[in-house]
Amino acid sequence: MVSEQEVTSKPESKNRIRQITLIAILTACAAALQMLESPLPRILPWLKIGLANVVTLYAIIRINSFTGIGIAALRTCLAAFAFGSFLSPVHVISFSGAVAAAIMMALIFHYLPKTSICIISIFGAIASNISQLLAVQLLFASNLTIWLHLALIIWVGVPTGLIVGKITYELLRRT
Repeated sequence: MVSEQEVTSKPESKNRIRQITLIAILTACAAALQMLESPLPRILPWLKIGLANVVTLYAIIRINSFTGIGIAALRTCLAAFAFGSFLSPVHVISFSGAVAAAIMMALIFHYLPKTSICIISIFGAIASNISQLLAVQLLFASNLTIWLHLALIIWVGVPTGLIVGKITYELLRRT
């Protein structure tokens, strides 16, 4: 029988524990950022910076794409549990935006590695906004043409993506 000391003394085991701990901390930070940003006043109901995407983009760059996407999915579930909205339309909309942004950022980072962090983040913000608009269309407004909002959503995605990109760049630079 293998003792606990033998398992934890192996270098691979320690590295794996460190990586799992880092992922847990990043997921908790992303969920906390999402929950902190949620009650802030906004000009439009869906207009928010998306600070939790800083953690997602950080994970995509520092760890790997799969981890970044996983953090995006898990943080929306944690925030939804905390707010009591798990599997509600609000959670579905948030989940679709977070995962779409993470997938877009991961694809660009992987296939266009020389792309700047800000550009990656802007495309993630636009993907998030389009995905959320599609979720609203499917859930609530199947007969309405809400795609007219697409132009506004793109113009909102650029500055919010730029903010998230700049913060992520600083975080990467300092860690």
